[in-house]
Amino acid sequence: MTSARAVRPRHTLRRGAVASAAFALVASLTAATEPGPVDPPPGPGGSVESVPRSVPEAVPEAPPAPGVTWGSCPSGTPATERCGTIRVPLDHERPGDPATVRIGVSRSPATGRAAERQGILVFNYGGPGAEGVGRAASLARSLPEPVRRAYDIVGFDLRGRATSSRLDCLDLATFAKAPKPDTALTTPEGQKAITEAARIFAEGCRADSPEMLPYMTTRQIAGDMDAVREAFGEQKVNYLGYSYGSYLGAVYGQLHPDRVRRMLLDSLVDPTKVWYQTAFGQARAFRERQRDWADWVARHEATYRLGTTRAAVLGQWDRAREALAAEPADGVFGGTEFDMTTIANLYSDRQWPVLAAAVSAYRVRGDAAPLRDLKGTATGDEENFESVMQAVTCADAPAPDDPAVFAADTARLKAEHGYLGSTIAAAGACLYLQSNTVPPVKVDGAGLPGILLVQSSRDPATPYAGAVRMRAALPSSRLLTVEGSGNHGQFLGGGQCVDDAGAAYLARGELPARDWTCPALPPPTPDSRTTPETPRTHPAVPRAPGPVVP
Repeated sequence: MTSARAVRPRHTLRRGAVASAAFALVASLTAATEPGPVDPPPGPGGSVESVPRSVPEAVPEAPPAPGVTWGSCPSGTPATERCGTIRVPLDHERPGDPATVRIGVSRSPATGRAAERQGILVFNYGGPGAEGVGRAASLARSLPEPVRRAYDIVGFDLRGRATSSRLDCLDLATFAKAPKPDTALTTPEGQKAITEAARIFAEGCRADSPEMLPYMTTRQIAGDMDAVREAFGEQKVNYLGYSYGSYLGAVYGQLHPDRVRRMLLDSLVDPTKVWYQTAFGQARAFRERQRDWADWVARHEATYRLGTTRAAVLGQWDRAREALAAEPADGVFGGTEFDMTTIANLYSDRQWPVLAAAVSAYRVRGDAAPLRDLKGTATGDEENFESVMQAVTCADAPAPDDPAVFAADTARLKAEHGYLGSTIAAAGACLYLQSNTVPPVKVDGAGLPGILLVQSSRDPATPYAGAVRMRAALPSSRLLTVEGSGNHGQFLGGGQCVDDAGAAYLARGELPARDWTCPALPPPTPDSRTTPETPRTHPAVPRAPGPVVP
């Protein structure tokens, strides 16, 4: 999920445009490369992992989808997933208007008998901007068997994204240009560089698709999701949404409560603070999670040699940041890149070993290659994700249009929360891309059935206070808190307790009478698998640094 600021990571938000031109809300958090199919967790608390594409298998029978025009799938999509498109109004408030946009969709059919089928389960991994098309079969394979047998898994790409009518605000060369302006600089010159990057990004969005920008709202995307439901011939929708996807689900439920059957929302966006104010809570939460990481690193001094206390480890991190800001590694990996790489790898403690190893390599041996490998190479897919994330957050809600506001935020959040605070606070495209015309949807949950909410207590991208407000906004919901965990994305990989609760709800509609808790999984060990290509993390976790996204 993201805020209205600098550009980038993926499952959830943040603000800056620096990253967009530069980077996205801690959710941007989709990968620099498309993840492969995922297997079910290997056991209690197992995490989803990429696996090679399997040989073609028999595709189960699926009901007709009268509104879908079937076509080809993205490269590498499993044979059990079928892809297509639908057409939707550009503006769902004017359904008769001839202006339309294309929405990419895909379906992986239920594996059970026809009598077991309970409809479609639409999913969204966050962003805004995480792909859906090409990921339905992967999700299906990771689901508990009763859920897999009951539902056709349906993905869709947000307007502007991937297989849908596309928005590209920058060419790849401009997007990939590095190092980015240093988000920690509060001087007039430093702030001018940041706002100039935001201006370039915003102008690129307007040049690419001016007619679509005012309609890149979550309200309109919820209309697209309802069109997906209708295209698959369903009276009601079942929904699984992570990070930004939790907000999308809440907005959909507010607009169409009579069309919701079941809804599981995980890693919860605060529905009262979209999107500018999101950064303030994220800055605090990411600093707290960075301290958790430092405590863990200190316990493994023999492996990482960064110190035996939190203060020592954070001091090593600060010195690395200052050195990279002064002299970017290979001329391209500077202080802002270091901040974004750190943020992206704080989404899940499964990523802590690889982050610690990379910081250690730089501080102990002067080797920046592991940090650069963690960041990865900018891709056109990342640029498209960033474009959609910035456009949605700018269209959804008003944001300040005065650079002085962001400069003051940067100085304050840097003083309160260090370098990560200033990076999260940095001005983004919304400074110049104010396309918001209507207030955000007010969520009160009227008319909704029972909803399952899942949240870890120390999630930095979607802080716990926002989950409490989402719970209050949805009176028919129950909140499952994963105590002590800070991982973003809990259902599927957050432990047997969480997965059993999600399966009981989705497969049988079971919800307890009151809110309840599950324990966190144990922290990783230094020898946990830690290659950048195959991190043991949830699909909702960003796989490449960028702005902070929910």
